[in-house]
Amino acid sequence: MIRTTSVSFPSAPHSSQHGFTLVEVLAAIAILALAASGVAAMQLHALRTAQHSAYQSTALQLTVELAELLRAEAQPVLYQFDYNGATPSFACTQTGCDLAAWKQRVADALPRARVVVCMDSTPVLNDTLRWACSGAGGPLLIKIGWASREPGPTSTAQSEPPPFLALPVER
Repeated sequence: MIRTTSVSFPSAPHSSQHGFTLVEVLAAIAILALAASGVAAMQLHALRTAQHSAYQSTALQLTVELAELLRAEAQPVLYQFDYNGATPSFACTQTGCDLAAWKQRVADALPRARVVVCMDSTPVLNDTLRWACSGAGGPLLIKIGWASREPGPTSTAQSEPPPFLALPVER
């Protein structure tokens, strides 16, 4: 005859809690949602900053290109113009054709672009660039601006975008 012995293992103590409560789950979901919205907001800000930086780089390249066109021009009549996206309407000399092509590149590269070339001794007012020109007595400046998607008091959908860049041109 074979004898068998039964072995009993101690059972785990019974707990009154068998999982997470609904309040704990909702709190965890709320914390995760808050963290996810923070990450999304940071990503959106990074994308807007990168786009604005790209616009600034493009505007600087276009402004330097215009400065070279103006230096090559012998007639000072080209030194006073205000371009706000309209199709150029002037006779096509060599520089005029170059200027028309330049204006088209500005319109293609920058949203609602505006360019002002003028003599200005006071381009900054209250730490902000301004479009108005004082006329004589200052350096020749190329001012360029475009519509920004950044919300703020200086740029809305209906208002004119402020100049973001002013480059002096040596003649």
